[in-house]
Parts: sequence; C-alpha cells; structure tokens
Amino acid sequence: MTVPDRFRQQCRLLRIATLAVFCGLFLLLALGAGGLPWFPSRADGDAGTRLLLMLVRLLPGLGYLWALWAVQRALGDLAAGRLFHATLARALRHVGIGVLAGALLSVFAVTNLSRMIAGGQGSVMYFDLSGIVLGVVGAALVLLARVIDHARALQAELDEIV
Repeated sequence: MTVPDRFRQQCRLLRIATLAVFCGLFLLLALGAGGLPWFPSRADGDAGTRLLLMLVRLLPGLGYLWALWAVQRALGDLAAGRLFHATLARALRHVGIGVLAGALLSVFAVTNLSRMIAGGQGSVMYFDLSGIVLGVVGAALVLLARVIDHARALQAELDEIV
C-alpha cells in the first residue's frame, strides 16, 4: 500500500513548519540561557546562583524540544514513504518520553530545585495543571506506542501463518 502523494506533501510541509517552530524555540531557549542583555535580571544572588537557576528553568524545555524533534523526524519518515507502523510507534514513544520528561521536570524538579538554590520556603510540590496534564498525555503516548508495537508483531505473525 503506497502513501498518497498529497499526504506525503502535507507531511513535508508540516515537517518544515515543525522545524521552524523547533528552531525558534531553540533560539529562545538559547537566548534565555545566555541571558538577554536588554532585560535586567530580577534574580537575587550572585552570578553563579542566577546561572544555576536559569539552567534549572531550562530543563523542561529540553524535553519539549526533543518531542518536537521526534515529530519532525516522524513526518520526514512518512513523507519519504517509510513503514507507517514503525514510524508511528517510534514517534509516539519519543514524543511521549519528551513530553513526560518535560512535564515531570516542570512540576517537580524546577519548583524544588529553584527553591533549594534560592533558599526559599514553600511546598514540596507545585500543582501546575498544564504540567500534570502533559505528563499524563506523555505517559499515554508511550503506552500507545507499545500497543502499536504489539499489534505490528501480531500482524507479522499472522502474515507468516497465511
């Protein structure tokens, strides 16, 4: 079964759009990591503390960027006509891991590490609804990838029998 040309063209266009979003977000993260010279720093403490806080706050973005990279790679594979089931399973797994990692880092690591670095007081967990929802969605994507892998293995077994 061949993938229709229109679908492949749409995958190419969406891959370009995804790459543009990836590059833009990567640039924003890199500018944030380097410190934007035209925005004064509001963080208290010495330069080392500010640098450590900035690195901790960048952690979730790395997971989200990895998920975006997995999406554009999957779109490239689909545009090239590669095997649909394998591409979809790998994409779901990698996007799920990236989103789950970003969400877990956002909900648990950023809040607690920032508090420990800055010496602040507060609760151990910050219940960010969007971070929790993204974490659940990421975990579900990883599980859906396992279902697709299992279905692909069953299909291969059935093809051998027939």
